[in-house]
Amino acid sequence: MSERSPNLPPLTALQAFEAAARHLNFMAAAAELNLSQSAVSHRVRALEHHLGYALFERLPRGLRLTENGKAYLPSIRSAFAEIMGATTSIFGIRKNAQLTIRAPLSYSAIWLPEIVSKFSQDHPDIEIRMTSSVWVDHLAQDETDIELRLGYGQWPDCQSELLFRDTLVPLCSPQTLSKFPKLCTADHLTTLPLIHIVGVEDQWGEFFREHGLEVFPDGQENQIFTDSSVTAAVLANRGPQICLLAERFARHFIGQGMLCLATNLSLKSKQGLYLVTQDSDKALIPETELFLTYLRKQSISE
Repeated sequence: MSERSPNLPPLTALQAFEAAARHLNFMAAAAELNLSQSAVSHRVRALEHHLGYALFERLPRGLRLTENGKAYLPSIRSAFAEIMGATTSIFGIRKNAQLTIRAPLSYSAIWLPEIVSKFSQDHPDIEIRMTSSVWVDHLAQDETDIELRLGYGQWPDCQSELLFRDTLVPLCSPQTLSKFPKLCTADHLTTLPLIHIVGVEDQWGEFFREHGLEVFPDGQENQIFTDSSVTAAVLANRGPQICLLAERFARHFIGQGMLCLATNLSLKSKQGLYLVTQDSDKALIPETELFLTYLRKQSISE
């Protein structure tokens, strides 16, 4: 490779690189860009020459990103998303545009509505459809433009982008809090009835281990198990049980006067909220790119 140039790479070369990286195949990238395979290959070679580094390993069947290629790709995709967002925000979007978003039930009910509402005010021409999921084992790509999932970022045949991980805090009703000692410790919480959210990591077990209790006590009375943070919050408001919720959910219920912090102790969740896409999906439509740029900015700012 020759000495690196300080000038910006050609946009057409970056476009060819992004498409080839998404498909890991020059022929498929060429079909998407309406170019010949040799033209795409030439543009990628020119980009590599410009940068002074190889971006792909050429294999007998397809391509493999080099470490430099893997490091370069997210920034290029982000830059294209910014360009798309700026273009559509100033010059408008296609007519009758629709955007379907699927997210876990509690995030759909508590966190996502404010973001969607603000986005809709800024882009009133986009029709937004929101759907909720509890447990999912496949992507609904045919009817869903944006898929959000709670987990560890490891799903077969999928790419995942971490948006954030939540801090978990214990919550109870104001009436329950009034019966607590002034300084509520983890030891005291082990004596209380708890609400468990099934289908996720053993959050209460992790919480107690984080605060020095190696053995989670068995046999407490009035334990409740549910599959939703929203249900857990309502149950905690109605009864003596304590729930463990994401801090962004806690702000909502505390603001409504439904729940209070049971203690100043917390736990950083090992799970996170991820943007999930299929490995070889097509280029995203403009309104999807626009919302994703908006969503990423909101996630970073929180």
